[in-house]
Amino acid sequence: MDKPYGWCADKICLSPKVRDPWETDFAALVPRFTGGLSAISSALIIYIIFRSETRLSSIYHRIMFGMSLADICGSIAMALTSLPMPSYMPKEEIFGYKWAGTRLGNEYTCDAQGFFVSFGMGCMFNYNAMLC
Repeated sequence: MDKPYGWCADKICLSPKVRDPWETDFAALVPRFTGGLSAISSALIIYIIFRSETRLSSIYHRIMFGMSLADICGSIAMALTSLPMPSYMPKEEIFGYKWAGTRLGNEYTCDAQGFFVSFGMGCMFNYNAMLC
């Protein structure tokens, strides 16, 4: 009996392996560009706030200042992509995949990156909700 195309058993597949998105260089490079661009844009907003006549005296400027600071924290952490990841990750061998990008960190740098992404994006969304 012939097996259908794409049938897999015991790690033997009849179809060619399709690369997962996190295994491509695209997944490591795009967040570096977009995260850096976001951090630069937020820094520009802070610059414009401090160049204005009212500076931080208006509530709107205070909210935008806090949102921009939070976005800078989250965007820089996101722009680092795979750099803070541990160079050796045993789960890769277990699950059979490899993350793309240069990895220079350890567990603590990875945890710090996760904290700043979560904190920065969470605060940024809360400040954004305050504007409504």
